[in-house]
Amino acid sequence: MNIINKRYYNLEQFSKNFKDAKPYPHIVLDNFLIDSFFKNLNLENYKLSQNTGRSFNTNLEKNKWTSKNEILSKNLKLIIDELNKKDFLENLYKLTGITDLFSTTEGNTSLANYHEMYESGFLGTHVDHSSEPITGLPHVLNIILYLSKDWKSLWGGSTILADKNGRKIEKLIDFVPNRAVIFLHTPFSFHGVTEIKKSPIKRSTIYVDYYSKNKDPYNHFNLLFKKVWFKHPTTFILPNLKDYFQIKNQSYLKKMIKHKVKAFFS
Repeated sequence: MNIINKRYYNLEQFSKNFKDAKPYPHIVLDNFLIDSFFKNLNLENYKLSQNTGRSFNTNLEKNKWTSKNEILSKNLKLIIDELNKKDFLENLYKLTGITDLFSTTEGNTSLANYHEMYESGFLGTHVDHSSEPITGLPHVLNIILYLSKDWKSLWGGSTILADKNGRKIEKLIDFVPNRAVIFLHTPFSFHGVTEIKKSPIKRSTIYVDYYSKNKDPYNHFNLLFKKVWFKHPTTFILPNLKDYFQIKNQSYLKKMIKHKVKAFFS
């Protein structure tokens, strides 16, 4: 069963829009899944045990929970499987021009594909892990699929695309049900989620990342920052520089310094 809207069978038609988008290449694809499939997703009755995933509640990741794939419903697993198929990877190549794309062989041991956020939740601006967990090869693309069918934009939960330093919001992408966002992942692709206001339902998304065997994956893009890849952990940007010197934020400081040093010498 092909659950992706046939409009997106050939993403090459969106390639120019993807490559020209700012602050870094991205594309927004509405009605991504076919209507008959999306309408049958029933997330509100989909009860997950909080003991089987991972909860986040810090000053940079608030009221967020991520899954383990083995507990997901059949339909959610079907979406994740579809986004990891060879055919879809070839479609992503047509969109991006990035060669030797592959999905992680790590499964969901380290990386979670299903995410939930709740009222007052938010995600600070950050850049994700740089490398595939086993091979260490470059992390080059992300896709986020918005699942909550009755979500209203006034509740917040928009995706933030920030500048190369992670401090200035350059674009907000509203959470629209059945919308997919594909964006280039580089060491400077800072992004996050705006605060969720009074929401009666959870903000549910599927997130999948992609990798490349090409260690110079960005050379064909016209970027506003260095076209380099280097290894780094998930790195958050704290709201104020003075926040880095609080004892509770020492781990953020170390990661930020490591990122800055590698960026400078790359």
